[in-house]
Amino acid sequence: MVEKRRIAILAVRFGNGHWQAARVLKGALEEAYPGVQVEVINYLVFAGLLFDWLTRLAYHDLMIRIPWLYRRFFAYTNQLRPGSLFQRIINACGRRRFLRYLRRAEPVLLISTFPVPAAVASHLKRRGLINRPLVTVITDYTLHRQWLQPGTDLFIVANEALAEDMIGLGVPSPKVKATGIPVDPRFGERKGYTPGHLLPGLSPAEEKLPLVLVINGATSFGGELPSICRLLADFPLPLIGVVLGVRHPRLRLALRRAVRKRRNRVFILGYSRQVPEFMEAAACLISKTGGMTVSESLAAELPMIIYRPLPCQEEGNRDFLVQAGAALAPRSLEELAEDLKRLLTEPELRARMQKAASRLKKPDAARAAALLLEPYLNK
Repeated sequence: MVEKRRIAILAVRFGNGHWQAARVLKGALEEAYPGVQVEVINYLVFAGLLFDWLTRLAYHDLMIRIPWLYRRFFAYTNQLRPGSLFQRIINACGRRRFLRYLRRAEPVLLISTFPVPAAVASHLKRRGLINRPLVTVITDYTLHRQWLQPGTDLFIVANEALAEDMIGLGVPSPKVKATGIPVDPRFGERKGYTPGHLLPGLSPAEEKLPLVLVINGATSFGGELPSICRLLADFPLPLIGVVLGVRHPRLRLALRRAVRKRRNRVFILGYSRQVPEFMEAAACLISKTGGMTVSESLAAELPMIIYRPLPCQEEGNRDFLVQAGAALAPRSLEELAEDLKRLLTEPELRARMQKAASRLKKPDAARAAALLLEPYLNK
């Protein structure tokens, strides 16, 4: 039994998926090793306001507002040489404060769910300033080379195809384990949830209707969330719509007004702790393709309709799911309506997509990853 040792999981809060993966992995580690203290750290506290501003600029202003420029940035950073000026800038982000933390807290293992802390830790290790095992959890289904930092002892990846890509780029096979992106194990459980369990006030007839789940993201589907809500409210087939993740109170109020007294009931909700239960009760999911949402949907065997994914990583995730048969990817609201109609009226299509998700799912990924790390705790 390992006693009173500390693991540091390095993540960032923007984008949500990196932080969520870190929190889930923390829970799995604490369950597997009760004597170990696990700390999830927002790396921005080391990097400071400048790094915070730069990363949010890249995420919001480039990815969302100027996607063509973000694509160039993505491609450029995907080909950085280890000694290049920009790579040295990345390696320097928060380095001094991070090193002071390491000397004070003395974690026995460092886990990164975001590329920047992985790069900084790798740089410190190569310079001989730290000598701790480094583990990186890649939170997408496609590869960006910023994840592949020398000195990393173990990479935890989404699936075998991604592992093969990494091995093809020269990563030693023993260092890559395809246990899956860590997700809350509740997404893989079946407890018989129905719309009636989750939405009080439904009539007996409404409880039997298919539930169409929408998970909102940072861009609100490129500003098309109101149109999606109206589409569900006026859809010619009877259904129940549930929209999660509408965090801004004014937007929630506006959307609720927009769908009031329409053909179908559409519930506009904010943050929810019941996402696993809603996924179990749903007939399908309309969402973009962040790595965590994808992994959760696969664990729930929930057919996905992918709409307006963000550039680069999410587009790669979309392509992976579509090729595997687990998702549909309409390019317009008209195509979205047609795909939704197919999913609600063609049980064979839905069954094929569920089967594809079942082949890809890794609901026990967090526990599997935690168990892999035992040798590194004893080094």
